[in-house]
Amino acid sequence: MSSIDPASEIIDAPEPKAAKPVPPAVRIARDFLESPLAVIGLAILSVIILLAVFAPLLAPQNPYDLSEIRLEDSRQPPGSQRMTEPWEADLALAVDPTVAGSTALSFDDLAPVDGATLSWAPVKGQNAVTIRLSFEPSLSSFPMEPLRLDDLPRRAELDVGEKHNFRSFWTVTPDDLEEFTLSSSRPLDDPFELELAIRGTEGEPIMTYWLGTDGQGRDMLSAIMYGLRTSLAVGVVSCFFAMVIGLSLGMTAAFFGGRIETVIMRIVDLQLSFPTILVALMLLAILGSGVEKVMLALIIVQWAYFARTARSVALVERSKEYVEAAQCLALSRSRVIFRHLLPNCLPPIIVVATVQVANAIALEATLSFLGIGLPVTEPSLGLLISNGFEFMLSGRYWISVYPGVALLVTIIAINLVGDRLRDVLNPRLNR
Repeated sequence: MSSIDPASEIIDAPEPKAAKPVPPAVRIARDFLESPLAVIGLAILSVIILLAVFAPLLAPQNPYDLSEIRLEDSRQPPGSQRMTEPWEADLALAVDPTVAGSTALSFDDLAPVDGATLSWAPVKGQNAVTIRLSFEPSLSSFPMEPLRLDDLPRRAELDVGEKHNFRSFWTVTPDDLEEFTLSSSRPLDDPFELELAIRGTEGEPIMTYWLGTDGQGRDMLSAIMYGLRTSLAVGVVSCFFAMVIGLSLGMTAAFFGGRIETVIMRIVDLQLSFPTILVALMLLAILGSGVEKVMLALIIVQWAYFARTARSVALVERSKEYVEAAQCLALSRSRVIFRHLLPNCLPPIIVVATVQVANAIALEATLSFLGIGLPVTEPSLGLLISNGFEFMLSGRYWISVYPGVALLVTIIAINLVGDRLRDVLNPRLNR
């Protein structure tokens, strides 16, 4: 028997394959999805963003278009419907009392009745004529006001319906028109024409106000979609520019140090020493209301948070070997800052940005609620809440409650995503 050397088996055994490194984006996404609460928050936030972006396509009504708004629909409760104008028709019933006859009557396209047949026959030995009027379909199947029959010949009367006390018309029901007799104390020798006025009491539903309407007659569901659009746009844009300004100043202070750092950080300390809402109120009192002015005020009150965070992170990264190696290679300062230092400072800044977006939306809503934020022509969630505040005690809760719920859900969803990103991007905070 041939013997097998164990050493040769070890040498010939295939080497285990090295595990492929996991890309950072994949690792972040995998860690993020481990939290069910964060996934729910991300799903809700995604739905809110889609509703805001596609509001012109999804909203049942454009709250900016005055031609779509009716003041008579103001303060309607949730679930109420917008109806078309009730249909109406005026028929001319041409009758020749000297000879029997019939004729077909037609309606316009707005009436739910397809047509009617008018027939008549004189009553022998009397100054009277029997008239029959049948509709297809029957008028009894439609809600309508009492029918009005007018322009009867002088001294003529009907054997159905009721005559008006002071005027010469008669009110009848659809059943009365199936067959009735017109008699007169004078001879009926000439043709005459009766006027029949038909008025419906209800139109057709063309729109359902699922969340009711506000004091201007705007659909609350549409107004909330457009309000989300405005609030998210103001919060994201102002937060982005505040992040750019704060990140640039914070990294500059950390990299150069000395007097530059002292001046920048003392300005940051001065900015943070004032309440945010107070600074925003002072700025808007000077600048006035408007979307651009609200964004400018939010940028001014937010940049200091990004500057302080960026400086603290950049101080830690600046002392690491890769920054020293880049400086030893005689790379320019701008390249060291933006190509080496900046990418490693972004994760904490992203976490702060998510939190500040929620704070910016809440601050804008507060300013609009106080009446110094966005104008009435560009409603945000805060302005919608303010519009319904005066109706709360009268029981019309939906005008303020539903925009408030939308604002609350938006801020909670952003905070859930931001908290999970903080845990994922900083492993030391993992619980």
